[in-house]
Amino acid sequence: MAFVNPARSDYNFAMHRRLRLVSRLLLLLLVWALAGCGSQSAPTPTATPISVGRQTLYVLPDDGPGQLLDWIDDADESIRLKIYLFTFDDMRDALIRAASRGVNVRVLMDPEPVGGAEGNIMTFQALSKAGVDVKWAPGAYKHHHEKSIVIDGRRAMIATFNLTHSSFTRNREFAIVTTQPDVVEEVATIFDADWMGEEVHLSNNTPLVLSPVNSRARLTALIEEAQQTLWLEEATLLDDDLTQALVRAAQRGVEVRFLAPKREVDVAEKHYKQLQQAGAQVARLDAPYVHAKAMLVDGRRALIGSVNLSFTSLELNRELGIITEEPEVVSRLAEVMARDWESATEAAKIDDLEVPMIDWRDARQYVGQEVIVQGAILRSYDSGKVTFLNFDDDYRNTLTIVLFPSIYAAFPEEPASYFLHQQVWVRGRIKLYEGAPEIVIHDASQIRRIHGADQGSPKPPFTPVPESSTQKDIETPPLISWEQAGDYLGQVAVVEGDVVQTYHSGKAIFLDFHEDWKGKFKVVIFARDAAKFPQSPEKYYLHQRIQVRGKITSYKGAPEIIVSSPDQIAIMGEAASADDLPAPTASAPPKGVVPWDEAGRYVGQTITVEGRIVQTKDIGSLTFLDFSKQKGTFVVIVRSEDYARFPQPPVDLYRGKQVWVTGVVSLYRGTPQMIIHSPEQIEVFH
Repeated sequence: MAFVNPARSDYNFAMHRRLRLVSRLLLLLLVWALAGCGSQSAPTPTATPISVGRQTLYVLPDDGPGQLLDWIDDADESIRLKIYLFTFDDMRDALIRAASRGVNVRVLMDPEPVGGAEGNIMTFQALSKAGVDVKWAPGAYKHHHEKSIVIDGRRAMIATFNLTHSSFTRNREFAIVTTQPDVVEEVATIFDADWMGEEVHLSNNTPLVLSPVNSRARLTALIEEAQQTLWLEEATLLDDDLTQALVRAAQRGVEVRFLAPKREVDVAEKHYKQLQQAGAQVARLDAPYVHAKAMLVDGRRALIGSVNLSFTSLELNRELGIITEEPEVVSRLAEVMARDWESATEAAKIDDLEVPMIDWRDARQYVGQEVIVQGAILRSYDSGKVTFLNFDDDYRNTLTIVLFPSIYAAFPEEPASYFLHQQVWVRGRIKLYEGAPEIVIHDASQIRRIHGADQGSPKPPFTPVPESSTQKDIETPPLISWEQAGDYLGQVAVVEGDVVQTYHSGKAIFLDFHEDWKGKFKVVIFARDAAKFPQSPEKYYLHQRIQVRGKITSYKGAPEIIVSSPDQIAIMGEAASADDLPAPTASAPPKGVVPWDEAGRYVGQTITVEGRIVQTKDIGSLTFLDFSKQKGTFVVIVRSEDYARFPQPPVDLYRGKQVWVTGVVSLYRGTPQMIIHSPEQIEVFH
């Protein structure tokens, strides 16, 4: 019998137990390591990381800006804001208030947003001057298009919307607001990395969609995992690969609905047609204007963020979105998307009938046919027996819409004022009356205003009334001086004068024609309409000679015109008090085409100019088409909001081309210019 030393036995038992524990620990570490390695691989379509819990859906314009402003006002420690366009003064002021009470406010902004560089600069300067820590986003990406905010490290919002007036009042926008600690921390981490210009490292199971890191893979996976329904409410569709992924989904029997904004000319049209040919449904919503980027898969999984369905957004921009299965978020998103779809499809039912939609300029070609016409009403006249609506000042030779008093009561106000300066949709049969085409409206359902058209549908430019127009022709709005405005109360007129001072009250912008403004004529632009203008109206029109078209009304004894669109105002040049401005003398209207170097003789008139475009330049908000390399000579200008109407970027489309250009000649700081809104205004000689 062997002797066993008790002390030694206890030692061996302890060692054996310790080895077993170590072995188990090593086994657990091995399993964990293997699992970790597995999580590094690309996610399969059925395992897309998602977020759930502690989330709400923010819907615009339904919810308005109040909740977001309250969160800013309640911030105690820190605010991280990353934004593409920032012109919303209420938000700017809220950030300044937060910084003044000691909150660490940091704002990262895109330096060159398309069409909004000046607005961003003004906001940047105001924030910086007030002590807010604000930076231009580094140039690592084409655009910092992300829209996110992190408050006190405890709440994050990932949004589709910019901080602009139209976002909160006219656009369809979404945002997910979350208090999930891991998601909030990761959004903050992305902000901090971009703030420092450093590389971003995402967690393996992140629900975030980040361009250009993983957005293409995540969006493709969502589309491919759809089994029953795939609803999209998107600003555009321009990426070929994603278009084909949606086509494949439709072909395998998924109900694909794509809701897009209603535009008269849409560069995404060929992609929409591919979807429709595959069996997908495509509809266009007139109002609210679709600026959203939202996807709903099988009614249970959603993606919301800044990512557009375009190559630039997926591969070149900084974008941020989030995938979620939070039931309350998904439920509300589905309800809003269904409501928008119903609105769009109901409006489209008329279009589905075999009635051609034509340009009003082509009306003569459709005499005797029933058609649909869209356009902006530039002239109206109520004779007492009938109301005439025209798309052009040449009312005797172009299409006229005729309404009789029997249907006046169907409109909120007299048709002559209700439709003036509005985009309209008209359906009816074209007839000839004294050689000119017309549509007679027998039922109020044949005509309607197109709400929200300022964002999605092109408007014909306002053509100033030439000096040669006679005021005796009561059917043409008279051209009068601002001093005469009080004599035309209740009438539509074109008023000309120099804007000597402006004032922004917060609710309205006033353009004054005399320093002692009390009791004298003024132009009024309400704050809700200011975002429609290319720049802040109080700066854009200051010290300019303008013509403004509209109905002259009276407020507190002073005549005024209320302007709701930039199309009502034409800049004729700098104010007469400017020392360096020669007084233009308009020649008689030209009978034919005018050489480009003679365009300055026809300020205020609609002419056709001929010449070769020798150089072009796109500065983001404007494209300049120059007929000479010498400064101060005639130039054609295309605004960024009109770029989508051209088949290619205007900067490339017209360079080196011999052209005819038709439009109104105006002066800017002594230089003759012509602002065009459509490729129809340029004829290229190949």
